[in-house]
Amino acid sequence: MKCPFCGTDNPAGETFCTNCGGYLSASQPSSPPASSGGVSGPTSTGGGLGNSGSLAPNARLQQGRYVVDKVLGQGGMGAAVLARDTRVSNKSVVIKELISDSSDPQQHQEDVRNFEREVEMLASLDHPLVPTVTDSFQEGSRYFMVQECVVGENLEDHMERIKKPMPEQEALSYASQVLDILDYLSTQQPPIVHRDIKPANIIIGNKDKKAHLVDFGIARADVAKKAQKKQTSALGTPGYAPPEQYQGNADARSDLYALAATIHHLVTNRDPRDYPPFNYPRARSLNPQLSPDIERVLEHALKININERYQSAAEMKRDIDDILDSRYALRDTSHYMTGSSGPMVSPKPAPTPIPNPPTPVPNPPTPIPVSAGQQQIGTYARPKQQKSNNGYVVRSFILLLAVVIILGAVFFVLPRLRGNSQTGGQGSNNGPGFVTTPGATSTVVNGNGLGVTTIDGEPIGISDGTVAFDTKRADGDLKQQASAALKAGNSAQAQSLWRAALSKDTNDAEALIYLENQRVLASGSPYITLVVGTMVTGDSVVGVGRDTLQGAFVAQKEYNAGNGKLLGGVQVRLLIANSGSEAANSRKVAEQIVQAAQNDKTIVGVMGWPYSEQTVNAVNVLAGAKIPMISPTASADSLTDVSPYFFRVAPSDKSQAAVAVQYAKNKLHAKNVAVFEDQANTYSQSLAEDFKQQFIAAGGQVKVASYKVNDKQSVVSALQEALQASPAPDLIYFAGYSTDVSAILEQLPQEANFPDLQVLGGDALYNLAGYPQSARAGFARLHFTAFAYPDEWDVLGLGAKKPAFFTDYANAFDPNRAHQGSPYGYTRAAFNVVLAYDATLTLLSASKTALAGGTSGFTPTQLQQAIAGIKGTNAVQGVSGQISFDNDGDPSNKAVVMLYVNQGGFIQMEPQLGAGKFQAGS
Repeated sequence: MKCPFCGTDNPAGETFCTNCGGYLSASQPSSPPASSGGVSGPTSTGGGLGNSGSLAPNARLQQGRYVVDKVLGQGGMGAAVLARDTRVSNKSVVIKELISDSSDPQQHQEDVRNFEREVEMLASLDHPLVPTVTDSFQEGSRYFMVQECVVGENLEDHMERIKKPMPEQEALSYASQVLDILDYLSTQQPPIVHRDIKPANIIIGNKDKKAHLVDFGIARADVAKKAQKKQTSALGTPGYAPPEQYQGNADARSDLYALAATIHHLVTNRDPRDYPPFNYPRARSLNPQLSPDIERVLEHALKININERYQSAAEMKRDIDDILDSRYALRDTSHYMTGSSGPMVSPKPAPTPIPNPPTPVPNPPTPIPVSAGQQQIGTYARPKQQKSNNGYVVRSFILLLAVVIILGAVFFVLPRLRGNSQTGGQGSNNGPGFVTTPGATSTVVNGNGLGVTTIDGEPIGISDGTVAFDTKRADGDLKQQASAALKAGNSAQAQSLWRAALSKDTNDAEALIYLENQRVLASGSPYITLVVGTMVTGDSVVGVGRDTLQGAFVAQKEYNAGNGKLLGGVQVRLLIANSGSEAANSRKVAEQIVQAAQNDKTIVGVMGWPYSEQTVNAVNVLAGAKIPMISPTASADSLTDVSPYFFRVAPSDKSQAAVAVQYAKNKLHAKNVAVFEDQANTYSQSLAEDFKQQFIAAGGQVKVASYKVNDKQSVVSALQEALQASPAPDLIYFAGYSTDVSAILEQLPQEANFPDLQVLGGDALYNLAGYPQSARAGFARLHFTAFAYPDEWDVLGLGAKKPAFFTDYANAFDPNRAHQGSPYGYTRAAFNVVLAYDATLTLLSASKTALAGGTSGFTPTQLQQAIAGIKGTNAVQGVSGQISFDNDGDPSNKAVVMLYVNQGGFIQMEPQLGAGKFQAGS
């Protein structure tokens, strides 16, 4: 029997060709297709070629050189198989065969031309994450292409195997690597569009653990756009392909959409092929563990309008690399042509150099110039000619020279710069407590306490405006530029950039504080400095930090506007001290504050921290240096009488737990309560112990459910254990934060045996930024104690006596009234804002007393004495009520309110105060 493939005459009865191994029976069915993209997949039975032209295991090609092992898949313009190259030690290769079932000769020729174009295109590519074409040939009427084999698992198979969302860091790393490929493809002449980005076409190599892009079967160079082709060849894969691709109008931005759809699939475990096209829910609604940053990237890249998406792979890669850098301390993980890198796009302004950090930060690697004879392309430089050893030697020499220069700078130049900087500073001190040099701008110098250290990707430390902390918001880039300008001594440019930032993000209190500080310095007036201790980085705490800064700014602005405030025209400057997401950092920052106060005598006190855990870590450091601190909301019992230099405007946990117990018994009629507690967290442990003791004393029963703060799975596990207890709980008391209780609110609607189980908690549950959309289903089950409520004055019938704060707040953060419906953060102040305002107001009121009728200045100790004197008739009228202090630093008989969420999902206040008095002056 004559072989139809190689023409060899075979003896009668042979099933396979003795020369090429081709199957000799035309009736043998083709092997079933397997999953595409990887080298794994089911192995078909039989051997040779089926009647459709598909390759099957044991087939031999090129006179036996290539032996087929298994079918990998079939799609686009051809079938792909895994084979062995018998001439090269049985090395694994992937062979792709053209399939053209068309009986139309013209269409067949078009298929052939498209296949040849793919071979030519891939053969011209030189990127380490794109499989190299090693051979192409024709046998009879069939056409074949041979590529190197990427041994690994494609992402589609990976998701099927793990059956859960991929960690954000891992998904972003793979995305950065694919974007490196797409950026490279965009530099080709003409540019190349892949057109079928999806998990199945991204293989993670077993050896390098990198993302390799495969299956360029429907890829097109722009020059071929007008070429006749099947409509289906340009459609891509439904669920991943963008709308314009269905109209045959795909370009490089279409690949970015498909990649974003792929990332969305990876981090949410939601396969878009199972849903209507072009429909991607907010990623964090499906996976609350994701950061807001990745959600913003996905929303940008998945815009229906192609002109509203990222316009280049370089642009999208930059944003993803920024997330990897800031959140995971990973940078440039997908730059593969080391030694010849060039900037991808016009670079963003460099982050502000870290000024005199308490802990040295390693210098970043010095960029290596592009070598002669190379073309600078994206994140790598693709050689115009074959690389040689001489080029390697040149680059090595340049690298060595760069290292020598860096070492010289470290050991010779920097010490001299530091020595010369010792005389710099904030301007001349004229008496204790004030700087009066007109037009002075802060200069960060070694040893003055200002500056940041990067810890786990977060900038931790103190800023006078030369560092921007809260940059993961709409005006983040502009704030970084402003800080860089101020650091360079250009205050006018910095102020212009801050104003531009505020035009994009009117409620950014950090920008407003820095802008106001520059006005104070330029005025030439004497001033005092307060340090605001808070958390302005870290997804779980940044919302509270932003609130804290808003409250501090309104108080600063009111006093500086001269509304009956400090005497003699004395102004108020604020420094921002950020401890980030880790509570332990507050001790490091407190040590910096002590150092700063020793160098800058205008620093007289601290407003902060809002959380008990951070406050506990900082209080002894500040008290040891005799620096007074007033916390807005830290409520742990351990802070009562902790130091004569510590005060707080919010009641203790014992006070709010007492209110919660009475509410649980009388309003919710609870008898058996599951108390959720993290004993390692100061706030959670304090609040839980107070509630347990008082609820048991009132005749109730308690079962403890242990969880870990910032660990959603531990909360879910604790809930399941609590619900299975006997007797079953009739109430959950959650001692913790909104980001953690959200896991319970998500889960409870799915518990059929507990349709009405309510959740009660403390003031930390009043952080609305901590509730993802996924928690809204159970939101109406929520009740919590709080130390303030924006409608409190009206609920208590005191609307006519409302302080100017409410108007000043809206004027500060929504000056053009662009936000309708009185939203939080713009015209409606969250309770953290109110308490931060009251704490700052109390510090400033005491400062007025410490001035003793003049402007000769005062010391932190004198300020502490003035704060301790705020008692009885000397009470400060705050927004949360009148503030006076007991001898233990706690507020006297301060009001606690009881809030709940109604069926419409809105927070409301119970008409009666839970405890204490809400006093309003006449």
